[in-house]
Amino acid sequence: MADNRISRRQMLASLGVAAGAASVGFVYGRPMESHASVIESVYLESRKKLKISVVEPVLCFHDMMSLIGYTGAHDGQQVSLIEYRQGSGTGGGLLYWDPAMPKSAHNGGTVISPTAGWDGTEAGLPSFLSGSGETNPSGSGCWVRVKEREHEFVPESFGAVGQGNEQVIVQSVLDAAKAWSDQQAGRRPVIVFDRLYTVNGIQVYDGFVLLGPGGFKRDDGVIPSSAVASNSVVLGNGIKDIDIIGLHVDGNEQMQGVMSDPVYRQGSNAGALGYQNIYIIGKYANADHEMGTIRIQNCRLVNSPGNGIVVNNHSQASLTGNHIERCGKNGIYLAQTHGFNTSVTGNYIRECGFVYGGGIGIAHAHVNATGNVIVSCYEYGILISSTGVGARWNTDITVASNNIRGVKRQLLDNSGNPDSFKTSSLGVGIGYTQVFVTRASTRLNVAITGNSIEGAEGSGIACMGAAYNAGFLPHGLVVSANSVLLCGGAGLNVRYLRGVSCTGNRVAANFFADIYIDDVSGSVSSNTVVCKYPVADRVIHKGIKYEAKKRHLSSDSTQPGVNADCWTVVQTSETLPEWHKDEVYAPVISPSTYGIYSVSRPNGTAVSGKRNDLLLELNHVEGVENSNRLSNINLVRKLVGGQAPTGLPVRNGDKIYYDAPLSGGREGRICIAKGIDTAAIAWAGGQAVSAGERRTAAGKVYEAVQAGTTGNTAPAHTSGNVSDGAVVWSFIDTVAVFEEFGKIGV
Repeated sequence: MADNRISRRQMLASLGVAAGAASVGFVYGRPMESHASVIESVYLESRKKLKISVVEPVLCFHDMMSLIGYTGAHDGQQVSLIEYRQGSGTGGGLLYWDPAMPKSAHNGGTVISPTAGWDGTEAGLPSFLSGSGETNPSGSGCWVRVKEREHEFVPESFGAVGQGNEQVIVQSVLDAAKAWSDQQAGRRPVIVFDRLYTVNGIQVYDGFVLLGPGGFKRDDGVIPSSAVASNSVVLGNGIKDIDIIGLHVDGNEQMQGVMSDPVYRQGSNAGALGYQNIYIIGKYANADHEMGTIRIQNCRLVNSPGNGIVVNNHSQASLTGNHIERCGKNGIYLAQTHGFNTSVTGNYIRECGFVYGGGIGIAHAHVNATGNVIVSCYEYGILISSTGVGARWNTDITVASNNIRGVKRQLLDNSGNPDSFKTSSLGVGIGYTQVFVTRASTRLNVAITGNSIEGAEGSGIACMGAAYNAGFLPHGLVVSANSVLLCGGAGLNVRYLRGVSCTGNRVAANFFADIYIDDVSGSVSSNTVVCKYPVADRVIHKGIKYEAKKRHLSSDSTQPGVNADCWTVVQTSETLPEWHKDEVYAPVISPSTYGIYSVSRPNGTAVSGKRNDLLLELNHVEGVENSNRLSNINLVRKLVGGQAPTGLPVRNGDKIYYDAPLSGGREGRICIAKGIDTAAIAWAGGQAVSAGERRTAAGKVYEAVQAGTTGNTAPAHTSGNVSDGAVVWSFIDTVAVFEEFGKIGV
């Protein structure tokens, strides 16, 4: 062991003679006082009562450089450190001498060997923390930091100052906490971050508690690869029992422009998968009951080129009250979370998905997503998707009471052609425009209830199984008590499903159709459909009254008085609400093209025989004049755009209500013989026809396969394609027969 002599510099420092050293001080036995916070009461011990008898003076060293080289005089000798690095004002504290402590335990923060070398520079600090300059590696005798709570670790005790890249320092803190936890039989360490530290990838271990209000930020400008271990800000591999509370993680704002560039989006964006703000992955055999829990609460996560939070292969997770903005993928992404205690609750997610993604992505998981606010994301608000063999796991999901505003990238063609909806095989999108191609589960069991959705560029709620020609058709969906309005596609887009219950929803002013149904069995009943947004939004801002000129999600760039494309000044005496952000505003807009649009395909087509098998009744539909209330009917196909609905397959008992019924006339028509409701003219020889044109013959509907002039033999076949001598005709269906009903009194 080194002798106890001290250098002249150290002696002068202890006497307060040299500049940069404090004077000798005394610590008396008065108990230290503190008031525990709520977090402390849950995670931290009570602060220990530090009682030191007045036995000897406590030497006071200005910084770590002045302490290096000084060996304690006896077991338990105490010294005071003012600051870790000269001029930092942080990292000081009380230390005691432990002659039995092996120098190999040196970590530069809580255990300090006086024979470990450091030149005092920032560049030399990593070597000091690792003990690479130790002159007596097999010896013993170290200074041990006295902490108010022995399981609490702070970066300042290891020389962090919140400037420059301090990845090595922060990782040293985490490694020291792990070593302590191992010595304490797995006791949970708490790492407190009071400021923002620049790191470009750190390893967190089992059982850790990370506390804000500080956290991490990145400063690298490298497009991330898919190697998760080298690119995640917070990484756990096979990790369990993690609490992250109040942490701030800034992914790297400079990467947003690169990764949202159209050239990058058109290429491979898989690299973003390895660049998350918080990435936690459990064991692959994630049914393990010993996985513990993951809790991420009240964190602020911004500027991730990838996802804000990823929890993968874990049995239980609770993500609550987090504020997440500007992520390239999802704000929150859950995959293979098969425990029945996974919840995503009360999070605020804004402007996520600029590479590809949206608010919350759920894949192969059991999840309760409730009470989240999702604003101005790109592809979707919430997506439930399945791919490959894991599709069977996508069960027992609740999506309830979420508020979704302004999903903003329009990738589907919403021109009015219903086939434009079929560009992808989809999962379940809540406030979506375009979502992942999926192989849907055969047992989905999803409840979508009480959500408020406004201003999606595509559909408001899309509940979709695999494509109509696939072998998987999921069942077990409940869609109830949702409010969906002002969306660019369909309000409720329900397709390729079995066992659906769609009840009690309010669907209003969605561009293509308020409710769109295709190859579905179940019940669509007791919904309120309002095809027209009744009045223009008017607001007051800075004392001036404005009326919305177009549909938009309010933000700084669209506020009244700033953006003339969104608002016009109005003269009115009415009392108006104040303008505020994150609301979808709209003028009086055109009514929905269709109120309830139900699709089935006749025999003879490429996808023949796929029809809806629905109980569709007790729906309340308001047309252009807020009238024509419909109830107690088998099926409603209500066109509110001013044209008669034609070309649609109908069944016995289906009713079609007239848009403009006249006094003394009839309310509508009821089908008494199923078939196609068509306006096609009768087939005749010598007629010029185009490909796709339809003709009727002997109560049947045919469609021309190619252009030409009709022959001499009228089509009479009931399946497939047959020529009339010149033009080949495809059998579509029989012609529906109607009778009028409901005479309107004079």
